[in-house]
Amino acid sequence: MLKRIVGIGLLSFFVFMTHAQINAFDKGFDAYQRGKYDNAVDFYTVFIEDHESPNAFFNRGLAYFQLKQYQEAIQDFSEVLKLEPNDFEALYNRALAHFESGDVASAVNDYKKVLDADPNYDKAFTGLGLVYLQEEEYDSAILYFNKAITLNTDSQVNYYNRGIAHHALDAYEQAESDYSAAIPLDESAIAPYISRADLYHEMGNYDLSIVDYTEAIFLSAESPMLYYNRGISYYDFRSFEKAIGDFLEVLRLDTLHIDARWYLALCYKTLGNEAEAIKYYDEVESLNPEYAYLWAIDKNQLRLKQFIRENWIFAIGFIVLLLVSLFFVRKLVKNSNTTEID
Repeated sequence: MLKRIVGIGLLSFFVFMTHAQINAFDKGFDAYQRGKYDNAVDFYTVFIEDHESPNAFFNRGLAYFQLKQYQEAIQDFSEVLKLEPNDFEALYNRALAHFESGDVASAVNDYKKVLDADPNYDKAFTGLGLVYLQEEEYDSAILYFNKAITLNTDSQVNYYNRGIAHHALDAYEQAESDYSAAIPLDESAIAPYISRADLYHEMGNYDLSIVDYTEAIFLSAESPMLYYNRGISYYDFRSFEKAIGDFLEVLRLDTLHIDARWYLALCYKTLGNEAEAIKYYDEVESLNPEYAYLWAIDKNQLRLKQFIRENWIFAIGFIVLLLVSLFFVRKLVKNSNTTEID
C-alpha cells in the first residue's frame, strides 16, 4: 500500500537540479527498491538539504515507515502536505503511520480526510476497517470492509479481515465465506488458510481443518505451530497415529514444546502404549511440575496396565492361582462347617 509513483512527472523537475542532487534522489530511490531503507533515508536527506521536494519527503517518509520510525515518517508526510495540501496519498500514508504508532484517533482523522478528498479511495476504507478491527469494534469494521470491497473486489486484505471480524462475532458462515473468497486472490498467502483451519476446528469440522493446515504447512514447512494445530485436529478426529506424527514433528522443530509432549502422552495412552505415555508424561512433569493438566492422566494406573501388558502370562498365572486358592479355601471352609454339624 505504501507506494509513490515517480518517473515521467519528475523529468522536467530534474532539469533545474544539479547532477549531485539528481544522483542523490536516484540513489535513494534505488536503495529503497533494494530494501536498503537506512541508505534511502540518507540519500533523500542529502537531496532535501538543498531542495524542498515533496517527492523526496514522501519517499523518505516511506523509508522511515519501513524502518518502523513512525514519528519521522509522520513528520515527512506532514512536510509533503505543507507543500502540496491536496496530496491525499501523503495523507493516507500519514494515517498508516499514525495507526502503526498507536495514535488511533489521528489515523481515523486522516483516513476520513482522504475520503473527503476522494470518496472512492478504497484503501482508506480498508484502513478504517483495520482500525476498528484492532479496537474490537467488529460491526463498524465490517461496514468499512464492505465499502472497500464494493470499490475493489480483488483485494484479499478486505475479505480476509472482514472474515476475522465475522469470526470474532461467531458468525461462522460469513467468516468461512470471506476466508474462502480471500484464498484464491493470493494462494501464496498463508493467513487465510490458517484462519479458515482454526474456524473449521471451532466448528468441529476437523477433516476440513486438517486440509487447510496441510495447505498452510505446504507454504511454511518449518512452522511448529502449524504441525501442532494440525496434530490437535488429528487428535480430535481420533486419528491418533497421524497426530503423533505431527507432535513429533513439533518436537523436532521446537525441542521444548511442552504441549506437544502432553498430547503425545494422551495419544499413546489412548492407543494403549503405556510405556510411551509414561515417558512423555514424565517429560512434561520434568519441564513443568505444575502443568495444569497432569491430573488428567493417572500414572499409577498406566504403570499397572503396563505391568499387566508386559507380564500377561505371569498375570494370568497369578489370577488362576488366586482362583484355585480361593476354590480350595472355600472347599476347606465348607468341609469344616460339615464336620462341626456332624
